Amino acid sequence: MRLIWKISKVFVSLFGLQNVIFIEAERGTRENTQAVFREMLRRKWIRRYRFVLITEKPEDLAHLRSKRVTVMKRSNVGISRCQKWKRRFIRLRAAMIVDENRQTRKTTSRTIKIYLSHGSPAKSLRAYYTCNPDTDFMLCQSDYWKSVDSYEFNISEEKLVVLGFPRNDNLFSRKVDMTALFGPSIKKVVIWYPTYRQHDHSSIKLYQGPISIPVLHDLDAARAINALAAKYGVLVVVKPHPAQDLSLIQELHLDHLMFIYDGFFINHGIASYEFLAETDALITDYSSVFFDYLLTGKPIALTFEDFEEYKKQIGFAIDTDIMRSCSTMLDTVEDFEGFFRDLAAGNDPLKEKRDEVTRLTNKYLDGNSTKRVVDWMETLLPYPLK
Repeated sequence: MRLIWKISKVFVSLFGLQNVIFIEAERGTRENTQAVFREMLRRKWIRRYRFVLITEKPEDLAHLRSKRVTVMKRSNVGISRCQKWKRRFIRLRAAMIVDENRQTRKTTSRTIKIYLSHGSPAKSLRAYYTCNPDTDFMLCQSDYWKSVDSYEFNISEEKLVVLGFPRNDNLFSRKVDMTALFGPSIKKVVIWYPTYRQHDHSSIKLYQGPISIPVLHDLDAARAINALAAKYGVLVVVKPHPAQDLSLIQELHLDHLMFIYDGFFINHGIASYEFLAETDALITDYSSVFFDYLLTGKPIALTFEDFEEYKKQIGFAIDTDIMRSCSTMLDTVEDFEGFFRDLAAGNDPLKEKRDEVTRLTNKYLDGNSTKRVVDWMETLLPYPLK
């Protein structure tokens, strides 16, 4: 096997790369990879390049298959030896590898490897997630993040490219009809994105009661927040992390506090950030969605209830005071009333400070990051499009 692999590498050195682009599709080419892939297709890259989408569930992407688009399984489980070698050989000759979450190593230095990133980190992740050392370039949200990303992702600043994140273009869209989704009685929609707190990493053992979400610990808290939301005509939509234990949450049936999962967006044919674009406010904690949502200009609230414990066990990539300075702090169930009251009345006392933080943490505020990124990628292609 090793001999065959050595011969394959010699073949590549003699005959060069193939016009193939590998794209991570672990989450169905959603988010950054989706935006980039669609823009590549729109620009007719497919006339010059073949695409290989890598995913653990190829059946979910069967609709994308064509003569120029191949879908391959990431792992070796359930595939033949021939399929394994085909995947390895195509990767060996790939002109470009593009990923944002589950990274794919390149097997020759001649391949260009671009990491699109899956967010600017508030919490430290260096202990359990960094860029593969063979990464050539990584997207960055603004100059503010350069030193942070360099340290947390273990990548040199010279490889960071400040172009914004393609997925954030959806925050400027107007594609979702909230009335059609939730009915005319709902005046305001708040999206709640809590950070995952049931990690299996040995150094991370945070758990927040029966419902592992800050403040929203149990059924009583859920009912109390639901009552406050109903009082002000607000619908709170909670999207827990997909890997979280949702057994108790799934038993809840409340009219102003609902829980959704990835299937919600798939079933309605919308991207998650297209949905966020039409919400009226965000509740989160240490998630990178905080810095993305700033682009909407809408209010943000933070649940930092377990801040000290999180700081001890995981740590933070930045000084979180920058987040506190422009957000409403929700430490107790009672704090939600003031937040809902201001939202219903159209009061936004932290807007000026939030705009300042937006300009610091997002270089581009125009919704054109996909175009910028793909324009730049075209300059890297080994085989010109025309």
